[in-house]
Amino acid sequence: MQTNIHVGRLLKEFELQNVGETKDMKMVHFGLAVQHYLSKKARTDFIYYVAFGKTAEILYQYGNKKGMPMEVHFDMQSERYEKDDGQTQYRVTNVVTSFMPWATNQAVKEGAENGVIADKDEPVLQGLAGLNNMDLEIR
Repeated sequence: MQTNIHVGRLLKEFELQNVGETKDMKMVHFGLAVQHYLSKKARTDFIYYVAFGKTAEILYQYGNKKGMPMEVHFDMQSERYEKDDGQTQYRVTNVVTSFMPWATNQAVKEGAENGVIADKDEPVLQGLAGLNNMDLEIR
């Protein structure tokens, strides 16, 4: 069993796509800037992910703002394929299983200015307020 978690900032806004033979599956591709905090020079990796189904829809709705800090839980799935010239290629895809957008005090303040009610006693890191387990896809 694998457990993978990254925390980073969303590189750019992304599009919700319809994929599959009948175009009935939702999918999003996105990237995070994940910083190395334990190194002497704070290096940043740019890591890309894909999400499907209800997870993709909720991610698009609640986590689609450039620079937004986000925690992503994912599975790494390896794939082998052949190119047109016959060469065998390998690729690893990070498939999102769950996520948690984080909001800073600044985001909470901006939300309050835009008519979103926020409680001052709430913790600094806010998640998917108002959602319950039935709203999230469990695989």
